[in-house]
Amino acid sequence: MTRARVARVTPRDPSLRPYRAALWITYFVIVLLGISLVSISVARSLRGPSRPTRVAGALPTRAALRVCLTDLELLYREQNQRAWALGLEFEGRDPLATWNLWSRDWEKKVDDLTDRCRLDSTSGEDALARAELAAARDALLALHRAYATQVNRFAQEEGDLAQGAAEALAHAREAVGRTPR
Repeated sequence: MTRARVARVTPRDPSLRPYRAALWITYFVIVLLGISLVSISVARSLRGPSRPTRVAGALPTRAALRVCLTDLELLYREQNQRAWALGLEFEGRDPLATWNLWSRDWEKKVDDLTDRCRLDSTSGEDALARAELAAARDALLALHRAYATQVNRFAQEEGDLAQGAAEALAHAREAVGRTPR
C-alpha cells in the first residue's frame, strides 16, 4: 500500500487576524451595497415615473364630465386605431420602440384625464358619473395592457418575419420603380 501524501497548510499568522476580519467585513459591505443598488434600480424602473401631486379644487361639473367622456372616447379610438395599424410600422427602424413610446404618451394622457376629471374622487353630487368614467378608464387600461402584451409577444416571436416581409416589399418597390436599360 502506498501512503497518500498530505499537503501541509501553513498556519495563519495571528497578528494579521484583525486585517483579515476587516477585509471580510469590507467585502460583505460592498456586496450588500451592490445588491441593494441593483434592487433599488429595478424597483424604481418597475414603479415608473411618479405622478404630480393633485391640486385640490372644485369637482368638475356635469358639462365638464361630458367633455371628459368625449376625451375618454377619443383615447379609446386612438388606442384601437394604433393597435390595428401597427403592422404598417414594420418598415421603420424599430417598430417596438415606436409602440412603446406611443404607449407611454397614451398612458400619460389617461393620467392627465384622470387628474383633470378627478375620476378617483368619491365625493360630490356627480360621484356616480365619475365612478362610471373611472370604470371605463380602468377597462381601457386593461385593454391597453393586453395590447401591449400582444405587441411585445409578437415582436419577440414573429417580429423578424414581419420586418423581413416589410423589407422584401421595399426591395420590390425599388426594383419596380427602376427604369430598364
